[in-house]
Amino acid sequence: MTYIIASSIILGTIFGLYFPYLTPALKPWIQVTLFLMLYPMMVGIQVEQLTQAAKNGKTIFWSLLLNFIISPSLGYLVATLLLGHTPPFAVALILLAATPCAGMVVGWTGMAKGNAPLALVIVALSLVLSIVTIPLTMRLLVGTLVTVDTGALFKGTFLVILIPLVLGDITRRLIIRWSGQAGFMKIKPLLPPISMLGMFSILFISLALGADKIVANWKSIFVIFAAILLFYFIQFAFSVWLVRQAGMKNADGIALVYCVVGKNVSLAVGLASQFFSPLTVAMLAINPLVQAPLMAWFLRWSSKHMPVTPVPIGDSEPQHG
Repeated sequence: MTYIIASSIILGTIFGLYFPYLTPALKPWIQVTLFLMLYPMMVGIQVEQLTQAAKNGKTIFWSLLLNFIISPSLGYLVATLLLGHTPPFAVALILLAATPCAGMVVGWTGMAKGNAPLALVIVALSLVLSIVTIPLTMRLLVGTLVTVDTGALFKGTFLVILIPLVLGDITRRLIIRWSGQAGFMKIKPLLPPISMLGMFSILFISLALGADKIVANWKSIFVIFAAILLFYFIQFAFSVWLVRQAGMKNADGIALVYCVVGKNVSLAVGLASQFFSPLTVAMLAINPLVQAPLMAWFLRWSSKHMPVTPVPIGDSEPQHG
């Protein structure tokens, strides 16, 4: 994934520099690649899990507070501190911070022996709420940096999330009806690669459209990495601290941390490609190179500092160290 993302960035920029007369023809394909990216991802989201939210209300509450209040505020502070001189980059970090967690956090949570069903509920709930929260957050925090058409952003966010979500849910139900859960599990591993193909295509198109600006601002790459690292470091530290202070079980805490830091970069890239500068897309393209290794690091860290004891036979809940 790292190599393909880097290749998309390089090839898109080269294409835009050497074939600028061809790049306008790429723009209409953004909608197609956006659907290709988001639809497979939504097939794996179980909307019916929202009914389970009340069973772990405390952790759900903290996840929503962190995702929609603390994280955007932190993104705004870091962006204005380190990226204020380049508004498109600042917008990228704020948009990333306002974006909910991605479905892949359920997999990370499971690998870390955390509460994967809880993570699934948080993912579904956060995704639905983000239809409203993203436009409002961007209008509030980004309005001083760039012009934001709140109505267009709200409509775009609604369509970008809701249509793939509804179609994905229908598709999943039909597959299970026709082939059973076992049949769906055979198809499920194919969904992330298809979604990634859409993301790589969007990166290529967006970077091709803004190649000249990207090359002109290449020195900003060092500040961008510093800003992203600072943002993630504070998020990890604060989330773990909150888990300790709130007295959460380790399995629930692992789910919470992953659902806070595992941002839906694909969704952020899709929105940026439609409503903001190619420079914004370029910064978001760099983010997976930081986010994925940090989530892998937390997997190892949590095994030592947030151990989860296997559930003994006959117990209803796991006991946590």
